[in-house]
Amino acid sequence: MSKSVNPTALRSSKKQRAPEIGHAQDRLPTDRRFTQKKAPEPGTCICTRCGAICHDKHWYIDPERLKELSRKSEVRNVMCPGCDRVERKIYDGEVTLESDLLVSNRDACLALIKHTEGKAWHDNPMSRIATMNEVGGRIEILTTTRWLATRLGKQFYKSFKGNLEIKPSHREKFIRVYWSR
Repeated sequence: MSKSVNPTALRSSKKQRAPEIGHAQDRLPTDRRFTQKKAPEPGTCICTRCGAICHDKHWYIDPERLKELSRKSEVRNVMCPGCDRVERKIYDGEVTLESDLLVSNRDACLALIKHTEGKAWHDNPMSRIATMNEVGGRIEILTTTRWLATRLGKQFYKSFKGNLEIKPSHREKFIRVYWSR
């Protein structure tokens, strides 16, 4: 005698079968890049690390306003998205600068990097240099935005000429910039 199977049991919903089959998110490791962003609370916030100001969901830099707001008690201290990305090690750009010029004009090259980062940070507080490694005639930089990585490469090309390659990654929000001379 064969056992009969209830056809409605086969067509039951996923919610009913969930304890039996499990959920995909239970089996997969969580990816830190895709964690849910916290909804910003209304009001004004100040970043505890860099001093960026958030007002109406917009982050900006204003040293005069920072002094004024730091005295008020209703202003909340939080971490801005740029500082958060640096802390969580989420990078969107990699810049590789390679030349003998970097050794002979080290101070000028580092000043150009810092100046370019400062201008980008003033425009968008999320644009940061996360790490910078120097090894001889090579500097490797990781940035928090693709835009800053591209801007650094273009600035070196504009100042020192040479070869510039900008390679966006396929289906990813990551860009590699190579400058050599």
